[in-house]
Amino acid sequence: MSILQLYLDKADQWRWRLKTNDQEIVGVSGISFDSKEECIRHVEEVIKYSKDATIEESEE
Repeated sequence: MSILQLYLDKADQWRWRLKTNDQEIVGVSGISFDSKEECIRHVEEVIKYSKDATIEESEE
């Protein structure tokens, strides 16, 4: 089972990372958050919107 792990970075900001069963990191937050609650809200949005996501190529 994969997990979304919350952690404090070196600047004492909250971030998240998605880990596989084998503890491989396959996704990370692109931004940091001042509070754990903000980070949790962001994780909940990622879960909500990724269910219907499609794969698209970007030129960026």
